[in-house]
Amino acid sequence: MRTSLCLISLLHFSGWLGWAALHAHADGYLLKPNLSTEATSTVTIDLEMGGQLLSTEAGELDSQPVSVSAKVIYHERLIEWKPDATTLARSVRQYDEASATIKVKDEGTHDTLPIDQQTLAVEIRDGYVAFESVSEPLTRSQFDLVNVDGNSLGLDRLLPGREISEGENWSHDKAAIAPLLDMDHVAVCEVSSVVTGETNNQVQIRLAGTVHGTVAGAPTEIELRGAYLFHLGRQRITKFNLAIQEKRTPSEVVPGLDIVAQVRMSIMPAAGSDRIGNKVVDLTSDTSRPLRRALLYDAHDQGFRFMHDAAWYIMAEESDVLSLSYLQEGNRTGHCKLSTLPPRSAGRETTLEQFERDVRESIGKHLERVTASTQWTTAQGNTCLGVVATGKMEDVAVQWRYYLVSAPDLPRVSISSTVEQSLIERFADADRQLIDSMELLPHTPTSTAARRSGSLTR
Repeated sequence: MRTSLCLISLLHFSGWLGWAALHAHADGYLLKPNLSTEATSTVTIDLEMGGQLLSTEAGELDSQPVSVSAKVIYHERLIEWKPDATTLARSVRQYDEASATIKVKDEGTHDTLPIDQQTLAVEIRDGYVAFESVSEPLTRSQFDLVNVDGNSLGLDRLLPGREISEGENWSHDKAAIAPLLDMDHVAVCEVSSVVTGETNNQVQIRLAGTVHGTVAGAPTEIELRGAYLFHLGRQRITKFNLAIQEKRTPSEVVPGLDIVAQVRMSIMPAAGSDRIGNKVVDLTSDTSRPLRRALLYDAHDQGFRFMHDAAWYIMAEESDVLSLSYLQEGNRTGHCKLSTLPPRSAGRETTLEQFERDVRESIGKHLERVTASTQWTTAQGNTCLGVVATGKMEDVAVQWRYYLVSAPDLPRVSISSTVEQSLIERFADADRQLIDSMELLPHTPTSTAARRSGSLTR
């Protein structure tokens, strides 16, 4: 009897589910993501890009053909996630592959993420995307490999979280779009999606619109056309194809682009055992601390390495000189030059008084006064001399910051930062991270020729 009652109840329940499904499809589809922090997904991204790389030389616009072919495969487990695009989202990823072939004119490079860099924590916080390796910090080129268009951590925030009928559309705000395109700032966001149908338990959706803002500090205009699938059973987006047409204005710091790109993404449940263990999850689960938006510059052949904020961009590299610019909201707020000097033997170290005298001579007639002169030991155990001076260059009030980092029997590094006095508050102590994290290494000179950084960043 109980079996019969259970069977009758099951038939009634199954019939109700079938009626509910038909009713839901007749009225619309509930496009509300339900993502689990317990399950791991496998994400595959293919990117193809072609067009022109733009730069300005002596006020003249120069263009060169550029193409990029990239492939990224990773397993992702969510640490914290909510549908609201303005809230914190974090995940941990184990990469099987992150590679890119970049061709500019007749020259090409191929980069691959090293094996020891394949486990990363990723987060979206206050509109910014950050990546942090659980082992060695990422370099700029490694960061570019993983920071591709179509960030899966923010993808399901495109969904409206409510029932949508076929033919009905909804608008996307900038908080949802910016992380997908790695934009620093979105000024105009006129992007919407529309439901076009359903097949094989997947809702078909199309996306289109225009976005204006900045990428890597450079003004950009982007046209978007896309199509994606929402799986009714898995309650998430499982396929996402996006066509991007972008015109990015070149600046004195980063190149511009006039390109068309295609992004193809698939998200599936991870097959087999979980590639991401609880130990890694525990290491990345403290969301009270933001992930570091810091990158590693490693120059063993020059005798040093240091950490730097992602807002520092390499302008030029030579065998013994490195030039960087600090970019904020599309504007350069500071410039920094690092030079390698030979080691000094014991008893012949440069004194603070000698260093200040050298600074005064270097600035020459532009100097007005020295405002600070000090010596300290850095977190790496190096001795650092620091002198701050003010003056004018071509009637512009300027602050100079000079540092000399040294350690016994190792190459010394001279660092000079130049900041317009009107920008000092914005620049703050952006150069101190370089000094405090500076590691001095035995100098192994190479025949490296002068070169300009050619990395393409989104």
